[in-house]
Amino acid sequence: MFNAGPTGSQSPRNAPAGYNVRQLQNFTPEMAELFKSLIGGVGGGAQGGLDYLSRLASGDESAFTSAEAPAYSAFNKTLGQLGSRFSQYGARDSSAFQNAVSGAGGQLAENLGAQRQGLRQNAIDQLLGLSTSLLGQRPHENYIEDEPQSFDWGGLIGGAAGAFGGPVLSALGKGAGTYLQNKFFTKPRQ
Repeated sequence: MFNAGPTGSQSPRNAPAGYNVRQLQNFTPEMAELFKSLIGGVGGGAQGGLDYLSRLASGDESAFTSAEAPAYSAFNKTLGQLGSRFSQYGARDSSAFQNAVSGAGGQLAENLGAQRQGLRQNAIDQLLGLSTSLLGQRPHENYIEDEPQSFDWGGLIGGAAGAFGGPVLSALGKGAGTYLQNKFFTKPRQ
């Protein structure tokens, strides 16, 4: 009859006989729309951000292009400076120049690798944090309440008849009241 939810609380699937299932909204309409867009992954800018984080977390090469562009620009500047310095002495073809370029290339690779690892770990942390935050939200609470009770016409008429005419009229009045209640005031059950 009850289904244990993810937080261990019980939420009614089907209410027992005599009860109705109701929902109490915890979110404003704006919050509900944002929650739906983030959970469903359809949110314009939010979706683009989630896609980018997902690509970073998975190590997609295209996601790192814009982050690495400044490092490549700085590397090209460094190569230009090295070339200019070694050209002044006529040593551009020397092994010293080759070692300097190789060292700069190694330093670039090391820096980019560390940067990629940091970006990737940060993206994973952000995605996990967002998931945890969203899964902890409860847009609504389910509860059950008693069905409204109809007025007991049989008891009223039977009690009134019994007060005036004793047990025989009381029984007849209760039967007549129950018949009237069933005929005119009770909804048929499905």
